[in-house]
Amino acid sequence: MIDVMAIKVGTRLRLQQGVTAEVVENMDDGQWLQVRYLEVPARPDDVGSVELCHAQDIIRVLGE
Repeated sequence: MIDVMAIKVGTRLRLQQGVTAEVVENMDDGQWLQVRYLEVPARPDDVGSVELCHAQDIIRVLGE
């Protein structure tokens, strides 16, 4: 299980459906991160969008 509390701003994540995102804010609740989409294979128009991401959507931490 990924420790969401330890994820810092600027960290890149691999999310469900091949999405790559960068953390812009950690909500410090252990469940939610605000992320900016960097790669969205199924919806390329979403690149650059800022959304909330739940811990269960994170596949792995890619690094900063």
